[in-house]
Amino acid sequence: MKLAALFFAFAASSYAQPPVGAGGPATGAVAASSAAYAGPALRLVPEDSLPNFVESFKGRASLIRAARKSIKYLQSLPPSRTLRVADRDYAPQALIDSAKALIEIAQSTRGPADFDARVRAAFDVFQSAGSDGKGRVVFSSYYQPVLRASLKRSSTYSYPLYKRPKDMVEVDLGSFDRKYGDTTLLGRVGKDKRVTPYFTRDQIDRRKALAGKGAEVAWLKDRFDALDLHIQGSGILTLPSGKQVLAKYAATNERPFASVGLLLVRAGVFSRDEITHEKLRDYLRANPETEGWILAQNPRYTFFELAPLPKDGEPFGAADQSLVPARSIAIDPSVIPLGALTFFTVPAPQADKDGRLLGVFPSARFAFALDAGGAIKGPGRVDIYAGHGPQAVTTARHQWAEGRLYVLIKKLPDRDR
Repeated sequence: MKLAALFFAFAASSYAQPPVGAGGPATGAVAASSAAYAGPALRLVPEDSLPNFVESFKGRASLIRAARKSIKYLQSLPPSRTLRVADRDYAPQALIDSAKALIEIAQSTRGPADFDARVRAAFDVFQSAGSDGKGRVVFSSYYQPVLRASLKRSSTYSYPLYKRPKDMVEVDLGSFDRKYGDTTLLGRVGKDKRVTPYFTRDQIDRRKALAGKGAEVAWLKDRFDALDLHIQGSGILTLPSGKQVLAKYAATNERPFASVGLLLVRAGVFSRDEITHEKLRDYLRANPETEGWILAQNPRYTFFELAPLPKDGEPFGAADQSLVPARSIAIDPSVIPLGALTFFTVPAPQADKDGRLLGVFPSARFAFALDAGGAIKGPGRVDIYAGHGPQAVTTARHQWAEGRLYVLIKKLPDRDR
């Protein structure tokens, strides 16, 4: 399709989520929400309506690792910090006690039935109202890509990764008026001394707004690799020497996210059922004259900092702890506190170690809220961290389904309830 035709097709379409990498456009399994829900985000579940925790009995070692990371994060918070769950205000210690209680149950349980009974007895369970007020939560997944990169520009490595720019400023709106609470904005100060939104992807990549300012931290071989890294939020960079470093999330330009895959679907290049991550990459490589322009239709831009690769090879989430695959989720912290213990049920893809998809099966799992995401807003969205490697890539790209989400807090003694 020629550039002019694409331009008019894109102009007739609108920005949308999720990214292709999350599997949304490929499966078409989830219908759009008919209206935004504005009621309570979490509700206490009556004891006779609790979910079945037996199904999550397996895989307790990884769950305990995630629980300990949650505890470490929560212990870093001021003891007086208020963490709101539904209509209740908890101190960080309550969430620490919840993680410790789950560890104790997981380590001492006598079997699935005992595990289920003890969880039911130990915790208050709150269900997410979802995007519709009826519990509808859409689950996607993300992974950590492993990409070839260089710390120096060359003819082979010519696509830059940028660190957080020095001219990016953060504005605390709450300091101007209490009605804005903790809301902050990122932008830049223009020549007229006014704060304006930060540069878009088009301005940075095509118009070279940051070129020559010393903001480059690494260089990639492929423009699409850069976009993939921007969407996933962090990645492992393999340098020419063989050394690996972590490209760690530093900030975004806080522009809206637009799925390039969905835009191509709406432009008629692909049908919703046939678009995949691989087909999108192949299309862009076959159309280099339009690749930069197409990718620029997603204005959101991510900035990185380089860091030593953690021992477990996993990235750090918003809670400043390395993530545990399948046991760490990204949530909206205004709905669920970081560090909270969660439980969810959702159809989930499974793949073998070589990345071959085996199918999609019912799943039930405990996880901890250790990350946040720019596209994860409200009580109706969750992003599951899948890890890195072929298996993680496949499961993440095929995860897009409706499920149910719960938050568990250890019950307080009767005198404190």
